[in-house]
Amino acid sequence: MLLTIDIGGTSVKTALWDAGNLSLKKSFATPDSWEGLKKAIVESVNNYRLYADITGVAFSVPGIPNQVSGRVEGASSLYYIHEPNFLGEISALVKLPLSFENDANCACWAEMNQPECRCIKNLLMLVIGTGIGGSVVYNREIISGSHNFAGEFGMMLVDGHNELAKLGSAVHMARYLSKQKGKELSGEEAFDLAEKGDREAILAVNKLYHYLALGIYNLQYILDPELIIIGGGIAAKPDLVHNINAAMDEILQYGQRSPLKPKIVTAYYGNDANLLGAGYYFQKYNA
Repeated sequence: MLLTIDIGGTSVKTALWDAGNLSLKKSFATPDSWEGLKKAIVESVNNYRLYADITGVAFSVPGIPNQVSGRVEGASSLYYIHEPNFLGEISALVKLPLSFENDANCACWAEMNQPECRCIKNLLMLVIGTGIGGSVVYNREIISGSHNFAGEFGMMLVDGHNELAKLGSAVHMARYLSKQKGKELSGEEAFDLAEKGDREAILAVNKLYHYLALGIYNLQYILDPELIIIGGGIAAKPDLVHNINAAMDEILQYGQRSPLKPKIVTAYYGNDANLLGAGYYFQKYNA
């Protein structure tokens, strides 16, 4: 039985993981220091030991886990986890086998093991939030690239010198619309305005779908995946895939385009994806 821990910017989620099933899910506010986080992790391990024989702890973390040094490289809102030897210090406290993987990759590990994806060898996962990140899967392995930048889809330049992370993010779309309206709007409020027929909101939302479709089109012809999965908050919109496909149809009409149309789906797992994926990662590399 594994203990899986998903460390986020505002909360830490925990659960027991057994063959892809989660139980005893809990959460607590993310501590504001490394010492506080270590203490909370030790307490969680000890508490879960009352219910199960814990054979290892699998972490989902923001940033870039260095599997050699045990450190979490890169940058995130949790600045303090990037300084210490993450695995080394926690291992000394809990005396159990550990693993850690990037949070977006953990979500991808979960999706790779959902029923409809178990036979798919090559796929992409886009996680759309404030920015756009994700994972590249080739032959059932997540590819990190020579500089650990594989999956940084948001850095793709579209429409001149603009990054996809800005043009294809609902957060940035809402900020743009807020300036037009002269009041602060969330992404959900922007979508609501569009559904009610607000002309400016409709234009902003349609641009969002256009740029997402354009980015996905480029990724399809560069990497040629069997499937593209969209996760993140926007994936909860029931008409997301329909609207991206509609925008894709318009792109495919420009000039001479290949008849290959990307196959797009929304993520199967919701808030549990990181916990599930962390367990699958541990199982694959620590078994």
